[in-house]
Amino acid sequence: VKDEPDDVKAELEDAVEAPPAGSEQLRSALSDFLVKRKAPGGKLNALLSLLNPINLRAGALAKTTKYKTPRWADDAVTPPQLRAHWRMQVCESLSCKETELPETVTASLKTFLWPGALDTTRGEHLAWLVKVPGFVTKAWRATAEALEKADELFGGEDDDADGGDGGDEDTKKHTSDENDKELLGYMRIAVDPFAPPEKRQKHFLTLTTAQADEFAIPNKYDMQTTSEDRPIHVFSDVRENTAAAAAAAAGRERAARAAGFASAKDATHVLPADDFILEGRVSEKFDVRPASVTDEAYRQVSLRRMEEATKKTRVVGDVKGPQRVVPLPTNRNVVKRLDGKEEVKKTKHERMEKAGLENKLMGLFERRNLWTFKQLVEETKQPAVWLKEVVTELAVLNRRGPNTGMWTLKDMYKRKGAGDAK
Repeated sequence: VKDEPDDVKAELEDAVEAPPAGSEQLRSALSDFLVKRKAPGGKLNALLSLLNPINLRAGALAKTTKYKTPRWADDAVTPPQLRAHWRMQVCESLSCKETELPETVTASLKTFLWPGALDTTRGEHLAWLVKVPGFVTKAWRATAEALEKADELFGGEDDDADGGDGGDEDTKKHTSDENDKELLGYMRIAVDPFAPPEKRQKHFLTLTTAQADEFAIPNKYDMQTTSEDRPIHVFSDVRENTAAAAAAAAGRERAARAAGFASAKDATHVLPADDFILEGRVSEKFDVRPASVTDEAYRQVSLRRMEEATKKTRVVGDVKGPQRVVPLPTNRNVVKRLDGKEEVKKTKHERMEKAGLENKLMGLFERRNLWTFKQLVEETKQPAVWLKEVVTELAVLNRRGPNTGMWTLKDMYKRKGAGDAK
């Protein structure tokens, strides 16, 4: 084997590596195409092995590769790019043009699910989106956790007990499945043939009596239909404990070792893991509500919910031992203007007698004929309301002309020659 040519080595490696899962349709179309071209039989496995992204990457980065476009990029590995590289490498291996590939091959290539691509085979399946109250969710989650703990505690004992028995394996499996199931409740659909189409069906949910009594929650609920104009799809990231997941993991491990990696974890830069799968499309949306708000169990649930909402999370407790006491800061340190200016203290002025204020105003108008109200406040040191009340009796406000907004003494109080010098 050491001195054999590269083509023989490739055929030996292809004979060991099995075709990837889901490539049956492409295998059939590609086999018919190879028969028409009278290609060697070993070419089929070699071309199907290129469906592994690791092998496809190795072929795209090989020095003997002749095609220049598309270029391989580890950060942009998408199904269209993988299909383009596969078509170019197949044409290079068969010495043909891309236009010579039959429609059956290209069509079946589009249906092949590449590892890491979103699985949309179940995209047309219909699903119901049901929104249940929080206390029902807690009850179901507690039941599921109890079942998991029971499986961990008694799973090994059941296996040991079944190992010594030579009974029917199908009967054991059926009995085990029945024991693993926990009935959560029933859903009932009532149909009224004489009602309008939108009200023809009514849905009801009933929990088991044991579960309702254990968690002290109502057992009868109404499922009210809610309208949703936008399309909603259901995705899932749970693929463990399935045969497809185990086969895919084993295939990635073999392909990684064949490409020179120590394990599949070291080859994660080639293609991201397929985390999500499209489970279906939401056809109905429901809101689950208690059938009766006067139910005693529902009243107890509401009471517990109110108590939890009003429960204090912070309490004041006694502290033992010596404690450091820090004095509170003074107002001077706490209050500070944001503009950086010092706070101006406003002084309160005492009201003068009316006669004294009138004499003071007359003296001011003797000094000058025109005054603004602000100037009068500064000169008299009087409250603005009280000053305006008195000055209105002695002076008038100019509302027009060049002296707008200024007060002048009334004509009846003016003396001849007063204020002329000013």
